[in-house]
Amino acid sequence: MHERPTERGAVLSTTTGPGHAEGADVDIVIVTYNNEADINALLQSVQAGAPNLRLRVVIVDNGSSDDTVLKLAAHPEVRVLHSGGNLGYAAGINIALRDIGTTRTVLILNPDVEVMPGAIAALHTRMVQTGAGIVVPLLQDLAGVRQTSLRREPSILRTFGDAVFGNRFGRRPGWLSEIDRTESHYRRPRPVDWATGAALLIAGSLVERLGDWDERYFLYSEETDYFRRARHAGAVVWFEPTAIIGHRQGGSGGSDAQTALMAVNRVRYAQVWGTRAHAAGMRAAVMLHACLRLNQPAQRHSAAVLARRSRWPALPHATLSGAVTVGPTAASSIEHVLLTRFNLPSAGPEQVIRAKDGWLAERIILFERYCVPSVRSQTNQNFTWIIYFDPESPAWLRQRVTALKADGIFQAVYRSSVSRSELLADIRTIVGREREVLITTNLDNDDGLATDFVDRLQQANVPPHRTAVYLTSGLIASRNALYLRRDARNAFCSVRESWDDPVSCWAAWHNRLGESMPVIEIDGAPAWLQVVHGSNVSNRVRGRLVSPLPYARLFGPQLNALTVPAHRRMLIDRLISVPIRITREALRAGAKQMTVRLLGTAGLDDMKLRFVRWVR
Repeated sequence: MHERPTERGAVLSTTTGPGHAEGADVDIVIVTYNNEADINALLQSVQAGAPNLRLRVVIVDNGSSDDTVLKLAAHPEVRVLHSGGNLGYAAGINIALRDIGTTRTVLILNPDVEVMPGAIAALHTRMVQTGAGIVVPLLQDLAGVRQTSLRREPSILRTFGDAVFGNRFGRRPGWLSEIDRTESHYRRPRPVDWATGAALLIAGSLVERLGDWDERYFLYSEETDYFRRARHAGAVVWFEPTAIIGHRQGGSGGSDAQTALMAVNRVRYAQVWGTRAHAAGMRAAVMLHACLRLNQPAQRHSAAVLARRSRWPALPHATLSGAVTVGPTAASSIEHVLLTRFNLPSAGPEQVIRAKDGWLAERIILFERYCVPSVRSQTNQNFTWIIYFDPESPAWLRQRVTALKADGIFQAVYRSSVSRSELLADIRTIVGREREVLITTNLDNDDGLATDFVDRLQQANVPPHRTAVYLTSGLIASRNALYLRRDARNAFCSVRESWDDPVSCWAAWHNRLGESMPVIEIDGAPAWLQVVHGSNVSNRVRGRLVSPLPYARLFGPQLNALTVPAHRRMLIDRLISVPIRITREALRAGAKQMTVRLLGTAGLDDMKLRFVRWVR
């Protein structure tokens, strides 16, 4: 036995035996938590599952309090790693994958399964024959009864259908059920959307491309997320019915809290992969499922938890049993770049506004008043700020820019246009290094940030794969009034990714990043400030009227010119003005969506351009 620190800071006790040989055909990963009743049977069944393949077994124990670890000590052929606490299923898998390193294939097994003879070999053969990224087996209970393990991609209608009908009407159409109950679908090999994660064989090349499993789910929905990421990466998931795995289920115990976590994680999954409206619809469908089964204590608990988001953090989550610290990525491994277009030439309606006399003069005043001071006041200065200017900028603007950047707060780049490759080349040249994580954040030249904006982004619990991140709450200043607004797809968008083929936060419109990557929405205190003024392209009063006093600590001098509204004025705004603004925004959004469908984004830009020219 010896001890070795992991990348997470945990201390791993490792047992190395003949099974931990180099060049394994299949690396088997098992995450245990109080599985003393099951683990012996699983390990004894593994070799018969692939008698002609070289296997390597790595087990991560998540702080078992029973005799699981004692039972594992009787198997010197497996490698045992201790995570330092109950970090969750995805975290346990990630620890094992980091320990394994480069691999040909990885077989993820629940600790409550038994491998039937030849099952691993059948999975492996199907992968070789089809080039599949993932192959899943046929699951049976220990009495030999087939389990309905195949799944369709979750949707509101499918969740609604499963809530209303449950196991009844098994032949209902696929758009009304996430669970695939069609008997014939379990008799032949075929591509599928995904399957329950009790057993899945993953190609090593796909493991490398997808990176870590998403640890935010702790338990449940992590496999749904991984399968979806695999499909987005172009991988095909195959079902192989000749590979049979016995599955007892519930090997790590069950509780009302776990049932509630399963329900909540379905909503979290919808939040990651869909719009705010989609997540709200999914939450309603999951709530319906619980409410129709209130005679069951676990479902009553689920309904109560789903109804109050404030109770979600109390659900089962990662806990440490030792002095190990597990948290967000260390600042030393993050490279954070703020990106600003000052007067970078662009097509669309902005070109007309920027050609207006006085636009630059007004914009530099706003830039100096709101944008620059808010960046200078960041409590976390671990970032680089790159601002793009038109090379045709007048001399007086160049002089102001030179004066403003004298203290090194930003780097000025003069370009007539900037492509994706040029942007990334500029980032690499200016930053001069590539740390583990790259965060890029869009910052408009007339907006401001809360003093802890950068720190909140870097401390956020975000999955390791490419993700769009939005701090959803912000303020809008108009004349001498302040409005509080929640905008789930605001212009202060960020993209967190690796340096391998990055795309940055400028990969798409700020409200369309979710079409090409998962999205994380982080609520909390206001994180940004938009200023409504004469040369705005799209900003307007939204949200509800508030006093600036509660937000002075976060924004300081940026709010000095604003007055405290009378209570009567705020009440009138809440009762009359807010509903009017909501209706107006809904009509605008509907018209915009219809225009995009009919004319495309280019057609929408053309209509905006014509309108701006007409009003100007």
